[in-house]
Amino acid sequence: MPAVPDVPDDSNLLLARTPLAHWHTQHGVRFDEINSWQVPAVYTDENSEVAAARTGLAITDISFTSKVMLRGPGVQELTQSLTGDSPAAKPGGVAPLTADRSVLACRLHIDQLLVLGSSTGNDKLEQILSEAASHEGQPPGLTRWSVWLFGPHTDELLRQLTHFDVAALSGGREPAEQGSCAQTGLAGVPAILVRPPNPAILSMRILTGWDLAEYVWENLFREGQIWNISPLGLDGLDMLLSENPK
Repeated sequence: MPAVPDVPDDSNLLLARTPLAHWHTQHGVRFDEINSWQVPAVYTDENSEVAAARTGLAITDISFTSKVMLRGPGVQELTQSLTGDSPAAKPGGVAPLTADRSVLACRLHIDQLLVLGSSTGNDKLEQILSEAASHEGQPPGLTRWSVWLFGPHTDELLRQLTHFDVAALSGGREPAEQGSCAQTGLAGVPAILVRPPNPAILSMRILTGWDLAEYVWENLFREGQIWNISPLGLDGLDMLLSENPK
């Protein structure tokens, strides 16, 4: 009988990984798989992680989510076709797509639109890209690391790391009834802040360079210790979003 090759039984070998995979592993995470990505599912238990998001601070690594940046003179028309008459019609506005409310359109500038995919990975972003395929000046995609910060102390934490007036992203209301976005600096590096339109819970999606992920994450955790910041796995995120739908 011929010898059988000894092949390592590791289903994660072909999975894409977040730049913080080692941090998650060191903090006892249980990983799961979404769209060929290895993602942090749960650290302790989802109930305690969700409780931290409700009462203090919690942060989740959503590097796996789809992102695309669209630029050019056709952005205004494209935004109208994707979101209708919405806050995204003006720079700084954020709105869910008409066809898929789990996808956000973030109007960074008059000629610049950032599209953020769903945190579940079950969005229609391919359809969006197909519709935008003939859009003048569109790069093929956007390589950004992203996290989602939740909790009543979200803005207090961010004020420790940026000179930008994060209250301006709330429209004077906390939590914000309408989404908003801005390009700014965070911990001394370029970042994009996106306030999702969710009146039930205060939060901020943060995007920065892939190579800056660990630096920004560590700064957020260091400054958030006063509010007992907790990592939030995707199981807890799903629970939180189901209780507080967009």
